[in-house]
Amino acid sequence: MKGVDSSPADREGMTHKPIVTCAGDWNLFCTLEAPLVAAIPQDSCEWRRSYGRITKFVYLEASFIKYNKDKVQSELNLLKRPIFHVYWTDCVDIEYYKTTLREDIEAWLKQLEKNGITDWMIVLVETYDIRKTNKLLPRTTVLDKIKGDFSAKQTEERFISVINPIKSEARSAESWRSLVAKIRHFILVAYNKALIKFEEHMREQREKRNDPEWDFCTYFILQEQLAFVLEMLGLYEEALVQYDELDALFSQFVLNSNVTESPKWLETFKQPITSWQAVRLTALVPQQLRELIIKKKASLLDFRSYLFQRQSAMLLLTFKPWEKGLNFETSEAFARIFERTTNASSFQLQPYTDVDSKVMEIASRCLTTVHNTLVELSLLNANSVEGAAACWAHLACAETLRACERLSATNSAMEQCTNMQAPLLHNAKDKLHELGKLCGLLPGSPDPTSEQLHLVVMLSAGMGDSEPNNQQTPTDRLKEALCSKTSFQQYYLELAELAMGTYKHIGRLRFARQIGRDLASFYSELGETGKAVVFLTDALRSYEEQGWRDLAAQTRLELVAAANKMNDVDRYTKLSARIASTAELEILVRNFYFEEMMKSIKVGLADKQESVLTELNDCFKVVSVTLVPSERGIYITDNKVQCHLVVESYLPKEVMCTRAAISIELYKEEKQTEKRTPVKSYKTDLSVNSSVGTQTNSPKRLPADVAENESSNLVSSIRLDDLKPKNPLLNPMHITSKLHYKEDKSLQKATVENENPKVTLKRSDSSKYRKPSATVRNNYEWSMICDNVVLKPGLNDLSLDYIADKCGVFKLGQVSLLVEGKLEFLSNALMSTKVGYQVVTQGVNVYLNKVEPKKDLVAGLEHDMELVVTSGSSRIQENATIVLKTSTGLLIRFAEEQSPMSRELTIPIPPTEPFSTTKVPLRLFASLQARREKSVEHSVWLNCPWWEAVMEVPLHFSPPMIASWRLLTSNIRKFIHVTLKSTVAHYIQFKLSDAKLDCDGNTTVSDLNPENAGDMVVASDGTTASFMWELLKDPLVKAGPMKATFTVQYCPVTSNEPRPFTCPFDIQDYTTLFVIKTKLEPAKGSDFCRASQVCCLQLSLQRVNETEHTSLMYEVLADQTMWAVLGRTAGVITMETNSAEPQNVTLDVMPLIAGYLPLPSVRLSKYIAANTKDPKKDISAHPRLEPFSPGQVYHAGKARQVHVLAPAPKEHVDTT
Repeated sequence: MKGVDSSPADREGMTHKPIVTCAGDWNLFCTLEAPLVAAIPQDSCEWRRSYGRITKFVYLEASFIKYNKDKVQSELNLLKRPIFHVYWTDCVDIEYYKTTLREDIEAWLKQLEKNGITDWMIVLVETYDIRKTNKLLPRTTVLDKIKGDFSAKQTEERFISVINPIKSEARSAESWRSLVAKIRHFILVAYNKALIKFEEHMREQREKRNDPEWDFCTYFILQEQLAFVLEMLGLYEEALVQYDELDALFSQFVLNSNVTESPKWLETFKQPITSWQAVRLTALVPQQLRELIIKKKASLLDFRSYLFQRQSAMLLLTFKPWEKGLNFETSEAFARIFERTTNASSFQLQPYTDVDSKVMEIASRCLTTVHNTLVELSLLNANSVEGAAACWAHLACAETLRACERLSATNSAMEQCTNMQAPLLHNAKDKLHELGKLCGLLPGSPDPTSEQLHLVVMLSAGMGDSEPNNQQTPTDRLKEALCSKTSFQQYYLELAELAMGTYKHIGRLRFARQIGRDLASFYSELGETGKAVVFLTDALRSYEEQGWRDLAAQTRLELVAAANKMNDVDRYTKLSARIASTAELEILVRNFYFEEMMKSIKVGLADKQESVLTELNDCFKVVSVTLVPSERGIYITDNKVQCHLVVESYLPKEVMCTRAAISIELYKEEKQTEKRTPVKSYKTDLSVNSSVGTQTNSPKRLPADVAENESSNLVSSIRLDDLKPKNPLLNPMHITSKLHYKEDKSLQKATVENENPKVTLKRSDSSKYRKPSATVRNNYEWSMICDNVVLKPGLNDLSLDYIADKCGVFKLGQVSLLVEGKLEFLSNALMSTKVGYQVVTQGVNVYLNKVEPKKDLVAGLEHDMELVVTSGSSRIQENATIVLKTSTGLLIRFAEEQSPMSRELTIPIPPTEPFSTTKVPLRLFASLQARREKSVEHSVWLNCPWWEAVMEVPLHFSPPMIASWRLLTSNIRKFIHVTLKSTVAHYIQFKLSDAKLDCDGNTTVSDLNPENAGDMVVASDGTTASFMWELLKDPLVKAGPMKATFTVQYCPVTSNEPRPFTCPFDIQDYTTLFVIKTKLEPAKGSDFCRASQVCCLQLSLQRVNETEHTSLMYEVLADQTMWAVLGRTAGVITMETNSAEPQNVTLDVMPLIAGYLPLPSVRLSKYIAANTKDPKKDISAHPRLEPFSPGQVYHAGKARQVHVLAPAPKEHVDTT
């Protein structure tokens, strides 16, 4: 606490301060009092407490009085006894000290010691004189004399010298700060000693609480002194602990009095209650109530009001606005508001806790105090005017609400205050309703009697007078409400609607609905039934969503009574049906309302043209919906679509259902010419492995999986479990486990993390329930219908049907049950599901299929095909034809006729009935072209009268065989080797005959094939056939490019009609230009070639035909596991143009292993030198190599081997 108040008057709201006595020169102290009192609270001081308690930093103030030896208070009075004693003097003369001052100080200390006081301090005030600064200082000062006479080892710090700040402010700053700091320190030390003794005494008194003569009021005042001291030191939380201990002690005595003998002092609180004034939430001490407690005249309500006021004051004093980010102006605003509220002009903010939690704590404590007080009143049987407790409880809640509103208006604690305002408003509303019932102020009640009017006067008198200001207080508002019904109704509705709105704001809808029901009862008594129905409907919706079935049933009974009162026939009929279906009610009640429903339908709704709509789930439950499969597997237009609907009836008796229907909604519309029946894969696949072509009645053909994708999400059956909404709390959590490693790769920790951090776990509270939409009737133009069926209690199986007249994808929408032709039950259960079906018009389908679908189509052979025409749901008329046109090289004819093949064929289709098939056998032949291709592509174009465009069917043919050739060389002779191989996928054999090879130009061939070998066979299982010819070239004619054509007659083994197979190919650069010969000779002095010995490799290069390439490069390519070439392995040779002499090259090689080794091979390339004359004009600035074509270089020793002997054994020399 801060502020200067030197008057010790005991008045209401008095501010306690530590009392410090001043002895010695009183006039001297009076000159220093003002700056000293102002300086002490400027800074905090560390208070080190005993028994290991937490160190606190507190702000101190002090009240200085003149020392009086006759008024030394007892140690047990912490508030009025001086806590610290200071002796002031300004003596600088040693002689005066010896003669006069010493005796005065000695007498003062003896008086303190006599009273057991050890907390004192002697202050010597000196005057700074600049004229004496140059003189020598005396050897001994007055302070030294004082210390020498009275100082002990433990009291050296209690003697201090200070320069008078009044006469020399600049020179006295340091000594003045030291004086102020020591006063703070010694005051706290004194309090620490005093509190230790006081707490021991208080503990002794508490231990005597079971003694017959022990009194709680006396103990309360004793422990409250400790709370006052802690409050004075700024330790508001610890002061609050003292009041909480007293609260708990009192409550325990009251509870024990109900089961054991109550103590004598408790009779004090059983006295009649004559006052129930409002609790004033101020930081000041209500001395009037405290005096009643001291005099043992306080009633239970007086004691509880005082205790709650002091607890709230401690909570309010702990407010620290700057911890919440408020500015200085906001803090001052709060101080001004609190000052107006508490009349505490000396209040200043104390930095301990924030306002949010403290305001919530005050509101929470108010509710607890009100509840406990009412229980204690009943336990103690305290006599009071009927309604006095309700008045006190209402005023306590109202005063707390006013304090919360004022506090929350200055900071950001509005949301936290709102959380506690709602229960306070609710409690205040209930107590006001209780008072209205006692005083005859409720709607519908007769005028108040004289006794009730007398009760209002007594209650108003017990509430006391309001505060002396112009503001309306809760006491004034309550007195005004008790004066008339109009004021009471206005005040009650204000509290109820404010409480309900606050509950909704904080998301506590259950309490809001409870208050709504109270308001509904209130409005119903007022005669405003329409407003009552609104609140009852909201409550019913919440009860149904949250599963409070009994509460929902009772609310429906109230609603049906309101509907009957309002003469609302529609609402009354629907509610009667719902109540008749409620299993929580007795069967007699259900039967009664069932009869009321039937009566209302036949009488009240007889004149209405349209039916009354209500929800199906109120009286019926859709168990399952199942579509009956079609006989053909698909739903065709102009056919019946059936559905089985299983419905459970909750009504107690059977009822006539005039019409049961399920609406049909168009999910995806389709054109009649674009959607056809899906067919099997072996018909729709256009590859050569299945069918070779297909066509539906569509200008653009789609694969079957694409056609079925649109309806793949629909289901044909659904049960009750599928109709229930899924609980989102049961969804699997998307979490993963992760291992975290340190830098040294050791495991640090294992965590479980959420993959989607934006989606956090939360509790589903009552504020998240969705309001169901009003019942809306779908369009029943397309619907499955069943007329005139009796619905019995329990399960009912209904069969509904519908004639499909349009193509598309449809789904079932809404279930409708029309009862007695007037009351229609509608359901939205199927709206979110995908129960549906697909209706198609199956048109004419045309397929071009192979008779043997597992065999390939082979070019050059005739194949059996068939044209398949299915009529679908249509009828094929007379004179219908299909025109087939083929690509060049593809011929077709009827299989049963021996007519010549052609590229165009007209096929007549006979008249057929729906869902019938017509097959036309055909023969197909693809000409074999003289091309080397692995596949032959053809197309067939189908032109049908049911199509808008011509359909192209691609066909894939495989050639019967493939020919490959090779050019072989023997010196200058040339041979052609041709190999035939079949690549047909299925097994087939071909007989070959009359193989020929024709060459152009002057080149002839010599047939080297055996003449009497018979027919050769080529099969698709890998059997091949080979042929060989030798090229006979005129030596006088220069050889150039040559074209050759290979021809052979073939036919399948099962046939005798041979057909020619032709394969052309080109031969270039086939003349032999160079012949390379290699020879290996042993080294000199050896007759054989041995391993690991150097041998000579002789290379001989000879030109055999004219060529322009004279610069050649040779490269020796030796197997490194057999040979090691010594020296270089490549070189350039220049051949002379007119010389046919061979060029010889000798190389050193070493065989690495023994045995028959092949000679190292030699590669010969064309060597093209670099252009060194003008590199800018030549692309190649560096020499390069170009290879010869196969056949231009002949290696004569390529297949030769040489016998290499093992190394010779080493000779052993005998040294002996």
